Amino acid sequence: MARKRVTRGDFLRTACLGGAALAVSCAAGGESLRRRRRPNIVVVLSDDHGYRSVGYTNPAVKTPNLDRLGGEGVIFERAYVATPICAASRASLMTGLFPQQHGAVALDASEFQRSVVEEKRLPTLAQLLAGAGYDTALWGKSHLGPPRGYGFAEGEELKDLTDDQTFASAAQFIERRKSNPAPFFLWVAARQPHIPLNPGPEWIDLYRDAEIPIDPNFRESPPRESVYNQGLPGEHYYRDSEGRDNYLGLPAGPPRSKEQIREFTRAYYAVVSRLDHQIGELVEQLERAGVYRNTVLLYLSDNGYHLGNHGLGNKITMHEESVRVPMLLHWPRLKRRGVRIPALVSSLDLFPTLLDLAGAPVPEGLSGLSLAPALRGPVRPLRDYVASECVGVGGARGTGHRMVRTERWKYILTGVNEELLFDEHADPFEMVNVAGADANRAILQQMRGHMRDWMVRVGDTHLPPPDA
Repeated sequence: MARKRVTRGDFLRTACLGGAALAVSCAAGGESLRRRRRPNIVVVLSDDHGYRSVGYTNPAVKTPNLDRLGGEGVIFERAYVATPICAASRASLMTGLFPQQHGAVALDASEFQRSVVEEKRLPTLAQLLAGAGYDTALWGKSHLGPPRGYGFAEGEELKDLTDDQTFASAAQFIERRKSNPAPFFLWVAARQPHIPLNPGPEWIDLYRDAEIPIDPNFRESPPRESVYNQGLPGEHYYRDSEGRDNYLGLPAGPPRSKEQIREFTRAYYAVVSRLDHQIGELVEQLERAGVYRNTVLLYLSDNGYHLGNHGLGNKITMHEESVRVPMLLHWPRLKRRGVRIPALVSSLDLFPTLLDLAGAPVPEGLSGLSLAPALRGPVRPLRDYVASECVGVGGARGTGHRMVRTERWKYILTGVNEELLFDEHADPFEMVNVAGADANRAILQQMRGHMRDWMVRVGDTHLPPPDA
């Protein structure tokens, strides 16, 4: 029997903004829910972690805990974010909508509070799970404002503090709850591997003598004609959050040599390894508390990061390094384990997937799809294409870039209506734009159609679809 779907309006009138009606509903079905032993849910969200910077995709990176979790669970090999902008991406995770739908398109947490919480009053993932009987908590860099403002009963914005404090707070929450029969939803928002890169000597030593590979699409600087030169912060490459040259002693500004990017990458990998260690400690805490076997752990990042690829640092582009992220789901109760799923998935899929696994109603009108069927067994391709947008930075508001990606092709439409087309099978590092090739006219038309379809669905009025 299909799970009942409810509209956003239903939630706005009931549990999401009050809780009474849904609380009654949950109580009525409480016995069946208890028999199912609803899982605890832990989301670990990293900051600026690209998909090629994890051990199971790149043997140069040491992430034994993520590798093990993925090997015992499910790895989503082609996971794309709704937008490669930190705050906007997190707002999309929390609402299940693209930035142009929820309104928080830029880097400012106040946009989320104004648009999502105050104006549109959209139900958040935390509110829905709380209404379904979950105890909710968030620690770390939410980038969305005070957690209690959008559905978390416990927690603190730790944006300016260390991940050690974030993970310690999460571990304390788990310890306090080991005798509590109610399920919990815990969001752990790490700030790593975001700059400044300060892994410490112990983690740098892991890579001291390692060969650090450089991707073939490395460039010493972005080409002058690059569409991504428009409004990008050129000093963001090697400087810390206060604008100082970072501790590695690398010069500010774009990468100037392979050796400079190699040393930066060494530190970046070291920070990723440190984060991996902290995730391992969190798993150990789940085991000590006796809740490990009934806990869904989902790991992903808010966006990727350029390590000199295409001459760029930072993110906010539609290249794979920026929009594609590591994503895995681990749950000891899964029957389908040790599986890599090559289907195209979106970070927006997290919202309906977790509600599905929790046995909670899934609102209509979401932009993502539940991945729960793919956890149970092989399924047909989930979608024809996956989309991403970046409309809040890189120029005046409303400009920016859009992308649609099929299994083989990627189409990018820029803020100046420039078209880029990449054959991801023949050119996985996206080094040759083939939009102008006569042989690809039919493909270009098809990708334009996908772009128009997506624009209509999200209400994109900033850029007109290109003429056929």
